[in-house]
Amino acid sequence: MDCNKTALTHRVTAVAAAVLDGFGCKPVETEVDISPGWIADVASFWYPTRTEAKRFGMQKLTLPARLVDTELDGDDLDMQLRCWGAGPLTVAVEVKTTPADFRGDRKWLLPPPAHICILAFPSGVVSPDDLPKGWYGLETTKNGHRVRKWHRNYADIHPQHPGLVLDFVAQVGIRRDHRTRHRAIKDFAKARRVQDAEKRKRFVVARMLENLADWFQGTDSQPDRPLRDILPEMGIKTVPNYLDPAIDYLDSLRKRNNKNPDTRSRGNAN
Repeated sequence: MDCNKTALTHRVTAVAAAVLDGFGCKPVETEVDISPGWIADVASFWYPTRTEAKRFGMQKLTLPARLVDTELDGDDLDMQLRCWGAGPLTVAVEVKTTPADFRGDRKWLLPPPAHICILAFPSGVVSPDDLPKGWYGLETTKNGHRVRKWHRNYADIHPQHPGLVLDFVAQVGIRRDHRTRHRAIKDFAKARRVQDAEKRKRFVVARMLENLADWFQGTDSQPDRPLRDILPEMGIKTVPNYLDPAIDYLDSLRKRNNKNPDTRSRGNAN
């Protein structure tokens, strides 16, 4: 989602996306360029089953004018669904969280961009009587956490040219591909970073042990240096005070080892 939008806008958008998913719309995407000059907050397409269509209330919609005088059975929902085209039904959602944003948007003067157009808004932002003609109203609670009420009084299905439907579906698919591809790339990069970090960690530990062994055996370039002087070379810049006794003990062991060459030679031979 757009990081420039408010938290309330994100919540209402998430609710709208969840509602579409619950009705069977697949896939559901945000910020989709569905037509020139129109980026939908949520967009999807839908092949509704009879049950899903009834849940959405499509059996209550007015049929296209060309079919009003036909002998179409009013209970034949399958035929009613075909009245708006043979392909999927496109769905677009606009999210408005302030009255000024709603009133100042010039999109309402444009032709509806999808078969089903939904305006999602928190309670109190838009009056049901002010909904754009033919649009559904999805009213959430004031905080945008859940659906409060559907407004279908002025809702309609907007016939779309098959070419526009194809473009719409393609844009939703492209958006889904970009999002999933971006997520896959991020996951791959994260895995590589974790792998590289693990390799660096193993390298640092190996170098530290080598330096410690050289120091302990007195084979480094300055064998008389105390352990605290070579710790920075191992990548250890600060040492907690509670390790002082351990460091002093290792220093004493090294001095004892250097004073007893026979012990050091036997250790090297082993």
